[in-house]
Amino acid sequence: MIKADAYTLGVVSRISKAQLAELRTREAKLMSSSKPSILSRSSASYSHFRNSRTFNAADLHQVMNIAGRALEIAIATRAFRDRQSLSNEELELGMLQDDLTLTPLGDTCAPKIFCDSVPERYRRIDGACNNIRHPAWGSHLTPYARLLPPSYKDGVWSPRVSEYDGAPLASPRKISTTLFKDENIYQSGHTLLVMQFGQYMAHEITQSIDNSFMNGSAVACCQPDGSAALDPNFRHDACMPIIIPEDDPFYGMFQQRCMNFVRSLLAPRHDCTMGYAEQMNKVSHFIDASSVYGSTPDQTGQLRSFEGGKLITFDDFGRDLLPITKDSEACLTMEQGSACFNSGDTRTNQMITLAVLHTIFMREHNRLASELQRLNPSWSDERLFLEARQILIAEIQVVVYKEFLPAVIGEQAMKEFNLNLKRGREYSYEYDPSIEPSVTNEFTTAAFRFGHSIVDGQLKVYGTKKMEEIIFIPEVMFHPSRMRKRHFFDQILSTLTTEPIQEVDDCFSDALTRYMFRAGNPFGIDLAALNIQRGRDHGIRPYNDYRELVGLSRYTSFNDFGPKGEALRKVYASVDDVDLWVGGLFEEKPEGSMVGYVFRDIIADQFVRLKNGDKYFFENDPSLNPGHFTPDQLEELRKVSMSRIICDNSDGILLARQAINAFRIPGVAGNDVVDCSSELIPRINLFYWKENHI
Repeated sequence: MIKADAYTLGVVSRISKAQLAELRTREAKLMSSSKPSILSRSSASYSHFRNSRTFNAADLHQVMNIAGRALEIAIATRAFRDRQSLSNEELELGMLQDDLTLTPLGDTCAPKIFCDSVPERYRRIDGACNNIRHPAWGSHLTPYARLLPPSYKDGVWSPRVSEYDGAPLASPRKISTTLFKDENIYQSGHTLLVMQFGQYMAHEITQSIDNSFMNGSAVACCQPDGSAALDPNFRHDACMPIIIPEDDPFYGMFQQRCMNFVRSLLAPRHDCTMGYAEQMNKVSHFIDASSVYGSTPDQTGQLRSFEGGKLITFDDFGRDLLPITKDSEACLTMEQGSACFNSGDTRTNQMITLAVLHTIFMREHNRLASELQRLNPSWSDERLFLEARQILIAEIQVVVYKEFLPAVIGEQAMKEFNLNLKRGREYSYEYDPSIEPSVTNEFTTAAFRFGHSIVDGQLKVYGTKKMEEIIFIPEVMFHPSRMRKRHFFDQILSTLTTEPIQEVDDCFSDALTRYMFRAGNPFGIDLAALNIQRGRDHGIRPYNDYRELVGLSRYTSFNDFGPKGEALRKVYASVDDVDLWVGGLFEEKPEGSMVGYVFRDIIADQFVRLKNGDKYFFENDPSLNPGHFTPDQLEELRKVSMSRIICDNSDGILLARQAINAFRIPGVAGNDVVDCSSELIPRINLFYWKENHI
């Protein structure tokens, strides 16, 4: 371990504070300059920026304060590295373990979290105090965990370079056009709901935030016409623009040579030490229905009706939809009659199918609250809200581990990683307070982005007898007004639970690689290129390192990739340069798994963390879980299925039947379509939540 004396820390602190002040002064000049450093609201990249917006001004202030501390630590680490002539390997191994709390750098530590000595019955909205010894683990505005140390050029924050010759890696857009093609190769076993629920879950547990100016304005890294990257002298330091080759087969037609890309905000390390940069997760890391309730008390308060434990709804001629947002930036258009919705997550309106799932879970909360009030008329609004929230969290956890996760990683991995739920009235004793539950960087930037490969660029909308409409997905991004059409909600639920997904492979719809977030423009952005650049931004190591991590042999030649090797050779100088997200998509798949071995194990590891590192996980024994359920309640909760949640919360106009498992194609292996009233889609009996029911 490398020790830092007080004098050196004092020098490093003065350097870091001075450099941070210079950055802030430069930012202010860029904002006031006539140079185009602020992103135009009409650009496709601005629609992408909507994904990482903060909730409100107070939220922005808190986020920027914490991110500023982390940036100062990164600057201090660079200064200390230079003074001490440290190697990247020493930084990667975490050799700087001095607690900075009582040093001149102490004000860069993460804000302290204080917990009650007696654990609360209901988990906190922000995810804090789940683990009393480590109260920040899993809470919002904290760093992602890592499976391996990052690979940064300078050991601190600069994007990695080629392992072969130290040259910059190939443009992510060049890699995208070389490796990925627009073809439809459908699976025969699973529905579009796997894709859409997967996105919902990604938003449930992860949200990185792009750097912005201090007032929240979006950062531009390219010339307004996209013809080139901005001159570095007039560019925000968080810019990492994606260069588009001159001969690009699509963007070349529009003379586009630059795609906007802004680096993610950082978060201070949990242990208040110097070291490599860590990125911030804006939402709580747990499966705690933060997409429904938000990750701050302020968000939750704005979503509650404070009557009968319910959430606020928008009454659309007798149908409960999500409340209409007051945020003028939430959608592309907010003219009268153009619906734009509010929920616990700022990305709700990104995809119309995503808004459908948000609506389903909002309705389920209110359904639970109504039934609990009927059973317990003396309960206060607060008690009803907290109990309904606790049940809904458990229901989502059941759906994840009983239906969704087996579909993605396969039954064999579920057994290998001990991820299957217990049965009947049985409690779990698998909670381990030494397990950090935080989402790993490799999971959020690479492995769980497998879902982008299974997105269909079009939605087929069926009426009672025939297909009525084909919706091109980019046309309804941040424009969810179709939700107000009377039949549309049930139609989309039917589409999600009957239409097949595509294979996880090297095929991507051009809706994602050419028109994503186009916002009325003739072109959008390339999601595949963004994924590659995001991995580099976050310091994700090359694919080969993760093969070794999961027990596979390293590839020594592009030929080891099989038929994909020749294409990879065109864009990577070395097999050790291949990005994790790219290599993971090209993997051979274990039987029963949608994804290859490396992605499978990264995903499985994450859901072990979320299950065994969560004190409040619904199965946990009373000695572990302050908000434990009774054995009778556990038995009821384990009956939950996504099909039942859909049946109970659809409009019931066109949807009265449902396959037993909504994630599987109807009719596959006995997955029959039955009436929603059928006992084959069992109901949870809330009688066991009636006070003194015995």
